[in-house]
Amino acid sequence: MNNAGKTTKNAKVALVTGGNSGIGEAIVRALARGGWRLVVAGRRQPENEKVAADVAREFGVEAMPRAADVSREADCLNLIQDTVSSWGRLDLLVNNAGIGGGGKIAESSTEDFDRVVRTNLYSTYWCSREAYRHMTTQPVDTDSGLRGAIINISSLCGIEAWAGSGIYCASKHGVMGLSRAMADEGGQDLIRVAAICPAMVATPMTGVAGPDYIAPDDIASTVVYLLGLTSAAWPVEVVVRRRGAD
Repeated sequence: MNNAGKTTKNAKVALVTGGNSGIGEAIVRALARGGWRLVVAGRRQPENEKVAADVAREFGVEAMPRAADVSREADCLNLIQDTVSSWGRLDLLVNNAGIGGGGKIAESSTEDFDRVVRTNLYSTYWCSREAYRHMTTQPVDTDSGLRGAIINISSLCGIEAWAGSGIYCASKHGVMGLSRAMADEGGQDLIRVAAICPAMVATPMTGVAGPDYIAPDDIASTVVYLLGLTSAAWPVEVVVRRRGAD
């Protein structure tokens, strides 16, 4: 299903994984507000279609819903290839899809570890690798001074760690290592790579709500902030802590 709106063929293209709810949906909506063409990716195609249809109708943009399980390499590669074959370019990849993984390490299993790491870390590697390869072939954009951007939604758990969150922390620490290395490489290739590290965000995954928790729109605004910087500014990670929390 392709929800075509009023965007021109020259509009920039963004792919957002986990784009059908929570942080991902907020990012999709923020980018749609800015006129981006969008690929809304997630495991649940009906939810992908709903979000794509909503932003097409509300903001007059083109949005493609794409079903994908990012814990599978083939799905990640297909997402990038499908985006490029459909629109001829990929200006922004947002690696947002992820799952939690609580419990003490001694009480966990290899299956628990594999499930979380494949979804949170391997997917970031697979999607970023393929997107980066394509972005190196694109001309430098005259407005941004870049060939493209990759933004990884990490976590405060990617720079800190607590008992009961070891597997999740391991996956997000991996995301941070990958992001930092790719950001260094991207400085040479004019591809912006950065990670956003929020504390607890009110989403369906976390199950928390209310004004004491970070809003998904706060993370979407951080993505927009990173995209608005000149090519001389090169933040590698943006930490979003929660008011009053340790």
